[in-house]
Amino acid sequence: MQWAGPAIGTEGGYEMRTAVIVGHDYCGFDRFATLPVGTRVTIGSPRRTWTYEVYAHYVTPGRGAPAAGLYWGDLTLQSCVGPDTGFSYLVRERTSTPTPIQTPAS
Repeated sequence: MQWAGPAIGTEGGYEMRTAVIVGHDYCGFDRFATLPVGTRVTIGSPRRTWTYEVYAHYVTPGRGAPAAGLYWGDLTLQSCVGPDTGFSYLVRERTSTPTPIQTPAS
């Protein structure tokens, strides 16, 4: 996944405890909610990359259900799963700092 938005972990200049990425199931993002525990996910931005590991899942009844209180960990991936809304919870690997992306020299 290539992320072009603001720095991950910030919103409006404020640090957030949990970054959230939501994708529509009909666009292929239903796997967001069903990644096996232990799966490593790497997210890259134009400036850095981050690596996370899935540690848990949760499914709440209803599509597009209110998600208040359902964003946990360092990163939450959310998508509809059938008639429900599913979440995968990830923790950022602490063994290394975010890695700057190198650009080729001109």
